[in-house]
Amino acid sequence: MSLAETYVVEKTDTAVLSAGEPADFWAEHVCRNHGTLTFRFAAPATFRGGTILQRYGEHQLIDFWSDGIVYARSPKDVRSDGDESVRLLVPAAGTLHLSQDGVNRRIRPGQAGLVTKARPFDLAHSRRARAWVMNLPAGALPQDEGTDCMLLDFGQGLGSVVGNMIAQLGAQRRAVDGTAFTSVYDTIIELLAQCLRPRPELPDTLAAVDAAVRDHVRRHATDPELDPAAIARALGWSLRQVQLALQRSGTSPAELLRATRLDMARRLLREAPAGRTIADIAHTSGFRSLSAFGASFKARFGMTPQDARGR
Repeated sequence: MSLAETYVVEKTDTAVLSAGEPADFWAEHVCRNHGTLTFRFAAPATFRGGTILQRYGEHQLIDFWSDGIVYARSPKDVRSDGDESVRLLVPAAGTLHLSQDGVNRRIRPGQAGLVTKARPFDLAHSRRARAWVMNLPAGALPQDEGTDCMLLDFGQGLGSVVGNMIAQLGAQRRAVDGTAFTSVYDTIIELLAQCLRPRPELPDTLAAVDAAVRDHVRRHATDPELDPAAIARALGWSLRQVQLALQRSGTSPAELLRATRLDMARRLLREAPAGRTIADIAHTSGFRSLSAFGASFKARFGMTPQDARGR
């Protein structure tokens, strides 16, 4: 992500177009955001659709609504752009019909679907459908080969948490900046990965603790008073429970907190104006000691904060 990139919020609605134009405009608009596709409109002459787009770098979240349509990605489309990213589909109204690799899914509100662009698929819905579409990089989720066309439960448990986070990220689109948008977006991807893990690998109770701890750390890492004991106290669990939950994913409360602060500091070093000091960035990221920040930064990224800013 470079300094030239900006956080974009953009609303589009075919209602402002002249008769006969909406279908062509929609096809071009969707391909610009999602790559090569073909379209079959239920009523092209009177088609109505709209989007609210949020984008920062490769992170893209779109709230869309439209009349009936079929989106198709053919083998030729797959070969033409080589895009192997994944789309998360979260309907808010209507039913999405997704077909890939001979598997057919009906995705209703309270559910979500995953589809890879690496292979052909069809996605259809009737009029007055509305859904969130979230871009996910290839390999971001623990999916086995051939299982990309998946149906997820967003009506309860961790799936419900993820669905609410997506809706809130959209609702707060004007109140967040690129850094905050990226932070929440990455958290959603992490939680989605937990939704896809087999239950025996991560028991429900520890999974809930793990998710809550990661969310709390992301929201409060800038507080220099935050430490493992404060995390456990704030969430109402024992420190031992928190340690066991994070141990399952190969980390500890202190390591998670330090890594989150270091990731935040690296983003700030890349994006902050040249006049902002490294000491200020370290303090903003939750570090009390500049020397400890420098040593931890070099140990994690193999370079000093000064080197990171220069790059």
